[in-house]
Amino acid sequence: MSVARTLLAGSITRVTQTVISMLVAFFMMPFLVGELGDHWYGVWTVIGSLAAAYHLFDMGMAGAITRYVSYALGQNDDHDANRVINTSLSVYVGIALVLTLVSALAAWLAPQFLSEGTENVEIIQWVMLIVGVSVALEFPFNALAGVASAKLRFHQVALARIVTTLLGAGFTVYAVKQGYGIVGIAVVSFLTARLSNLMYFLICRSAFPELRFGRKWFSGSKLKELFGYSFWAFIIAIAYQMRNNVDNFVVAGALSAAMVTHYYIGARLVEFLGMMLSQATNMFVPIFTQYFSRDDQSELREKLIFVTRINFFIALICAGGLTILGDAFIRSWMGDGYRDAYWVMVILLIGRMIGFANHPLNSALYAANRHHIIAKIDVIEVIVNLVLSLILVQYLGLIGVALGTMIPLVFFRIIFLPLYGCRAIGISMLDYYRSFVRPALVVMPLLIAFYALMQWTSTPNSLPLILIVGMLGGGLIAALGVRASFPVHERKMLGKLIPLPGLRRLFIGV
Repeated sequence: MSVARTLLAGSITRVTQTVISMLVAFFMMPFLVGELGDHWYGVWTVIGSLAAAYHLFDMGMAGAITRYVSYALGQNDDHDANRVINTSLSVYVGIALVLTLVSALAAWLAPQFLSEGTENVEIIQWVMLIVGVSVALEFPFNALAGVASAKLRFHQVALARIVTTLLGAGFTVYAVKQGYGIVGIAVVSFLTARLSNLMYFLICRSAFPELRFGRKWFSGSKLKELFGYSFWAFIIAIAYQMRNNVDNFVVAGALSAAMVTHYYIGARLVEFLGMMLSQATNMFVPIFTQYFSRDDQSELREKLIFVTRINFFIALICAGGLTILGDAFIRSWMGDGYRDAYWVMVILLIGRMIGFANHPLNSALYAANRHHIIAKIDVIEVIVNLVLSLILVQYLGLIGVALGTMIPLVFFRIIFLPLYGCRAIGISMLDYYRSFVRPALVVMPLLIAFYALMQWTSTPNSLPLILIVGMLGGGLIAALGVRASFPVHERKMLGKLIPLPGLRRLFIGV
């Protein structure tokens, strides 16, 4: 199978996995909020944000491993790939032990920061410990980061995640119905994570039969090389976690744990859309790395512009559709009491889609080992984000927190990242900006027409109908807009992904 077809198969399976995860989450969120209540669901959300922060212990190593394993396998150097994997494994085992101790300490200190009753504090402590140990046990498997992606096993990884998602949802419903609350959710998450780790190991072992483990593969020089790369990846990871989780802490501190639930509903919808789009297109670090390993600059530039245009085209359609149908969706999904989540969603959506459109440039900078540019921009952006959120929440509540996140994200992603990123990889900044123009000119009028149609016919008010209208509307806009949004040579590349000639002529016109 060609690389293009393999990527298409991986993209379809990854999107399917994300859609299934979204559907599970859509049904689980109202169930869990109803069973646990706003307070306990807010507590679970805050603990989840703490667990996400624990991933900072990775220190950017996963990104470094992905880059160096992809580079080694691109050079057909199995020996060097094994050195990277084994060297990083020794680091991750140490990290897992440290994180286990940190989790125990955090759980022990929790009563100092909580005003809950004694029984509630004990529940929170147990959940914090279970979640922390679960995250710690995931770290050794990060040593295999890059194997599955370099070997283009995206579809197998996605299928494994589908299995664990469905199992986790089923057992979570059972645990909550039996009255185990957030402790039951934490235990189910722990067990499904272990199953996911095992399946991922088996996939990587199958993809890379030459994989070996042993002390002889450890390399001090390789460790230094990994840390040299991972330092900036670590800074980016800190910025990413703060951008995605600090809002929950700001809302909890300035407003209440119950309001975290309201904010999280809007943020969660944006997160789901971002996940789905990333699963569809964010697979290019290994591909770009192999271009660099072959010093194929022309191919890199051509594919970067092409993928950026695809990302922006898809982002416009999806963000526009969610904005048009989002209010009706939230009311049908969670009820009228959570309509304040709509404007949180719209504001965050603007920033997230701008970030998504820039994903290919991020991938190219990682592949070129120039990701320090992303790190520096991210640090400044997150500082501005935190300051703005803390100020605006006092005046605008949930909307202020969302604006504090969106404003710096849009500003830095539109101006500074292209300015420094394009220069670093040798691509014309003008050509990069031009990749956004055609999709914007084509898709925006179609979205306005779709909005007018919804106002004329009345927006659907049942969840299944909203989803059907959204998919039909988005599909129609994509079909009408794709020919005008892409030049002929790019439509030919898109055509390679469509196996049937009739469909190629219908949608691509080549």
